[in-house]
Amino acid sequence: MTAPDSRPAPGLLARALKKVGQLTSPETRSGQVFTKAERGLTQVAARLAESPTFLRVSGGLMRRGFTLQIRRTSLMEKTLHSLRVPTSSEVDSLRDQLRRMGDQVEALGSQLEHVVELLERQEQPPAASASTNTVSPTLSPPPEPEPVPRRRRSGPAR
Repeated sequence: MTAPDSRPAPGLLARALKKVGQLTSPETRSGQVFTKAERGLTQVAARLAESPTFLRVSGGLMRRGFTLQIRRTSLMEKTLHSLRVPTSSEVDSLRDQLRRMGDQVEALGSQLEHVVELLERQEQPPAASASTNTVSPTLSPPPEPEPVPRRRRSGPAR
């Protein structure tokens, strides 16, 4: 028999987290150094965030990065168009159109099922309904399907 309070040995993650906790604890020397370093770095980051020069430089770098990304995307789309391969934006647009079309087909299918049920009720022999002395319900025409708006294709003609 095993002892009732025996637990499995802690896993690697548990041991690692326990060690990190010991190293960053304010009671240990390493934890005090960590706290002091964290305060210093926080002060430096606060001064940088308020510096107009740093903000101007970092803003310029971000602008250049975004411009480079736009140019790269444009070149990639031009290359794909020259190879007659659809771009990711075109695939996303087609996916949305296909999803909407599937929804419309599903709605049309349920409308057709409703029409078939109404037709089956109409085709029942009148003798069967007369012998039970029940009044057949008045059949109303099926609801008109909603018109589907047509979207114009955008993009280059092929």
